[in-house]
Amino acid sequence: MSGLNYPEEEHLIKPEEAVEHAALSVLRNAPLGQFDAQVWLKSNVKKDPAVVYDLNGKPLFYICEVGQGEEMPGTVHLAASRVLGRPELAIELGRPAWNFDTAVKRLTPRVKKEFPRSRISAPRLIAYSYPKLGVMYDIDSPSGKQRAIYDVGSLGRIPERHERPDSEGAYAWSFYESLDNNRRKANLALMRKVDKARDRLPARTRAELRKTRSLATMIDKVGFTIKKSKVRKLPYSPNYAWNHARGHHCFELYAQQVDDYCAVATCQMVLAYYRYYFSQATIAPSLGYSPGGGCPSDQSPGYRSLSCNQLDASFDNTPTFAEAMTQIDGLHPFKSGIPGHARACAGYSISYITPIGSDFQKLLIYDPWPWNADYAAGGAIRWEDWSTPTKTNYVTTKIKCP
Repeated sequence: MSGLNYPEEEHLIKPEEAVEHAALSVLRNAPLGQFDAQVWLKSNVKKDPAVVYDLNGKPLFYICEVGQGEEMPGTVHLAASRVLGRPELAIELGRPAWNFDTAVKRLTPRVKKEFPRSRISAPRLIAYSYPKLGVMYDIDSPSGKQRAIYDVGSLGRIPERHERPDSEGAYAWSFYESLDNNRRKANLALMRKVDKARDRLPARTRAELRKTRSLATMIDKVGFTIKKSKVRKLPYSPNYAWNHARGHHCFELYAQQVDDYCAVATCQMVLAYYRYYFSQATIAPSLGYSPGGGCPSDQSPGYRSLSCNQLDASFDNTPTFAEAMTQIDGLHPFKSGIPGHARACAGYSISYITPIGSDFQKLLIYDPWPWNADYAAGGAIRWEDWSTPTKTNYVTTKIKCP
């Protein structure tokens, strides 16, 4: 992307800084009740986070593992450049359903066979359509230079261009190229506030954040103050809060069964909440799915037809966080669209934390990616920062009332 005043490579965050940010993220969010704080706080942030690259070859974000021994309650996705705005992109619950080393072991012989007499680069872990990850090879062949991208879960080949640009499916695009100068400038200003708060910590405390065996020992040393907070999930019963001992979450994660079935699996999740049960193969035609092309972003007609018009489903291409709150407060899950991808939303959180002095707004995302041969093992649940990635649309739902 030419003409940028704030190139991402000039504002990179070092891996050791990312580990600090990951530790601070857990400490900030633990009191809010977004996850099992007891398990997360007895853990530490592992050194040497995995680097995920953008399609343009620049580091995009880090995946920081949080755990103790063999136990891993989850990971934190940390920005690799300050032009992304906030350091914390997402907190993902549980162990990832994909393995880069396994994917490379299976893909490399295939790539060599597909591109004979070519110079093939070392594989890279990339975000081909954030948060979907892939393995990328640069190919220098007799016919010219190109690159080959494969989904890290399904190992399917991912195209870089799409005939239906407003669709939600499986194709590659550059996250960095989606950020214009105005967005980058605003993001850098926001990141300065976060850096300023972190710089106030004594150097010794920051060093401990990177080395501690238990994050619980750092709570008093960090000294965050939560001025306001609210967390909502979809409960089974109004008699109990979602985090009550007798309460539990009623939204289920369904993984996509085909690489470009993200919208299909998302619809399946939302319909199941309302007790409409369909297979993904049944849902796909109703959403306008085309093989290899995914679904158009407005899937609301399919939601209505599959529920025999008992659901009031609406498409909104100007989504706001306030609208997300209204949906969840009304006990209505919805589809949240981002560039090239569809996911279900089943909760939100909002907090104002000092000394950072900024609102933290998150959506609880049930992501049908990644694909896994064992569908029960696929997908991911994460608390995702509202502003990253850009929310492109919603399909909101509610039961029709006379």
